[in-house]
Amino acid sequence: MEQTEPRESGAERRQSHRASLMLRRAKLVCQSGEYLCLIRDVSEKGIGLGFLHDVPSEQRTILQLANGMTYPVERVWAQSRQAGYRFGCTITLDDFLREDGADPVRPLRLNVEGKVRVQDGRAAMEARLVDLSCEGAKIVCEDDLRTRGLISFELPGLSPQLAQVRWNEGDHLGLQFQRPLSTEELAHCALILQPFGDAKKSRFAKLLAKARAA
Repeated sequence: MEQTEPRESGAERRQSHRASLMLRRAKLVCQSGEYLCLIRDVSEKGIGLGFLHDVPSEQRTILQLANGMTYPVERVWAQSRQAGYRFGCTITLDDFLREDGADPVRPLRLNVEGKVRVQDGRAAMEARLVDLSCEGAKIVCEDDLRTRGLISFELPGLSPQLAQVRWNEGDHLGLQFQRPLSTEELAHCALILQPFGDAKKSRFAKLLAKARAA
């Protein structure tokens, strides 16, 4: 008689889910900006997050996963570089842990603004940062930037990076770094470009409405 493997209990599944979540990247969207965080544990009531800098000071914020899902959260405790948040909506662990989405392979991107300096071998020019990830960046450059070969990318708080232009649509360009940034470098750049207390309410309000409607 063929033997079958014993089925995993609900408690065992939840425990394995928690283990798989350790140090998964996400971002906390605040009125002052977007900050990289690491998911440490999660339940249907709340979530524990770790940061690579001080915990953002705002109590009510939005958690956004790499797959684009958003959740309103409220901080209930904070110490050192860790904090616990209560979900502001009803969630199920299966939905929260699901990795698939409209674009599941896209890396986690922080929508941050700032001035960058790029150089394509002919001249150095100013550009505007639109978003940033460990793998690359999106910029707006009104000057004639070469779209072939490697360029230099300089951002405050980050050592100069070599990058390749992967796509361009008008003055919008997508860059891929030759050496991906570390998690620490990405978190550090986000904090330098978005100091706590510098409110940017428009994007926060839009995401809050989206999270409440979900």
